[in-house]
Formats: sequence, structure tokens, C-alpha cells
Amino acid sequence: MASVDQTQTKAAPTGVSAAAATCKVDAIVYTRTTECETVQATVRVLDSRVVVGTAVFVISHEMTLNKKSLKWSEAMRVSKAPIVGKAGGIRMGVSVSCGSPCKASSHVPGHNLRTAFSGKVDYSDGAKKNKTHSSTANYSFSFTKPGYTLGGFSYSSLNFRCDDASWNAANTRRLVRPGCVFPMSTLPEIANNIRQIQSKGGHYGRPGSGHPLHRLTDDKKAAANRRAVCGKAKPPAGKSCHEYPFARTHEGGTALPAASRGIAMVPETEQDKQGGRIIGFYKQERLVNKDGFWVAV
Repeated sequence: MASVDQTQTKAAPTGVSAAAATCKVDAIVYTRTTECETVQATVRVLDSRVVVGTAVFVISHEMTLNKKSLKWSEAMRVSKAPIVGKAGGIRMGVSVSCGSPCKASSHVPGHNLRTAFSGKVDYSDGAKKNKTHSSTANYSFSFTKPGYTLGGFSYSSLNFRCDDASWNAANTRRLVRPGCVFPMSTLPEIANNIRQIQSKGGHYGRPGSGHPLHRLTDDKKAAANRRAVCGKAKPPAGKSCHEYPFARTHEGGTALPAASRGIAMVPETEQDKQGGRIIGFYKQERLVNKDGFWVAV
């Protein structure tokens, strides 16, 4: 059977630049309002599972959010692909979406991989009064060639957050215009784990659309919570098992349904920093047993 196959690679966020994000291949570089994401992709033409052609190219995204508007745009560019073997005649299609109430309008045309091309994506978010909304841009790429079956791949942008949450105490006057940013974190892998878990199930701890977490002061129960979800984990060298909701909450361990909790292997340095921050937060805010709180990432 003849088909068009593909592979693609994308690295995790690599840090924050001082001004505008500067593109780096196979990396995401970002600031509070700009993101530059590049992906190197390889499309392979298969005939009876044998590779008979390849095309390699780079996809670049430059997204610029607006702190004072729920509308923003993104520039997308695709490099010319050197054609090897029977990879000639491959066309690429692009579709872009983002989670409701975010809307994406793509102006990126389909094209032949032999040529470079560029396009634009316009976004708008419908964050409501006193609400925040987090989402990602989701990119789907499809590849066609006459006489061959369809192939494709997809990936996402960094998480961005839009809000209309700055109103006066009487809730009658907006203090700051609604807008959007990329949440910044010095614990990126922990933040990513929390964000993914908050996006599903009961959205526990997520401000604006979920249920709060509640402090747990019983050290023995906290230890039992951690054993319940991380006890059998075998982190690789330099990694530690991170659980969310946190062990030191009444929602920790297996208290919640599986869809509302999870673990990830994160750097030990991040885990150590988070532990200190949580304890410091409890003390600073004078949270006692069963006091509720939110986790913004």
C-alpha cells in the first residue's frame, strides 16, 4: 500500500527572552505576550512500507497576544522542502483551532511542499465578566499526494490565558480592559502538569471555573496521600513524582475521581522549590485546616 507518512519534533519551552521572543529551531521561546515556536518536520512517502521519498521542512509560529484586548494574531511560515525521491507533488493543508470561547480564523493556504509560504491566523476570545479562560492553539497538518493515502500530524502552542477579571469591589466598573497573556512560571514542568489536570474532570483548583482545594494539616494523612498516587512510581535519575492535587490538601491522594487527578515526573529541583512555596503560602495567608484556595498557573 502506498501512503504519505510523517514525523515531527517539538521541544519544551526553553525560557524567556528579555524583549520579544526570538525563534530557535525545535524550541518554544516566549515572553508575557509573545511566543515563537518552531517545529522541524519530515514527511515520508511509503510504498509497501518502504520509504521511497522524503521532504524535510521547518514550520515557524510567531504569536503576539494583547494585554488590553481579547483579539490577537499569529504569523505562520513554512520553509521550502528539499524533495528526495518520490516526495514530489505532496501538498500540505493547515487547520487551526482553539478551545471555546476562543475562536481561530486561519488564513494559511494549502500549498505544495516544493515552495515556501506564509500566512496569518486571527484569534478572538470570549472571556466573560469576572472570568478567566485558558486554552491553546491547536495546529493540524494534512498531506496528500495523488495515488497515496492521507497522512498528517498535529501539535499545540503554549497555554495562554485571557480574562475580564479586573472590576471594582461593587462590580460596576471595569478597572482594566480585558486581555490575554502567556502565564509565566519558574516551575514549567510542574505548571504544565497542573494545567493539564485542571483542564479536565472537575477543574480542581482552577480559578473561575473549578472547585477550590482545601489545606490539609495532618502530616500522616498527607504522607498517605502521596504514597497512594506516587508510591509505585519509579522516576528516572534527577526526577521526582509530582502529584496534583497536592498531597497536603483534602483533595490529595485518591480522594478525587481519576479524571480529576494525576502525576508527572518532574525535575527534583522544581519539586523542592514547590514544596517550600506551598508551605510559605499557607503561612503567609494564614490558611488553617480545610481553608480553601486556588492554584493559578
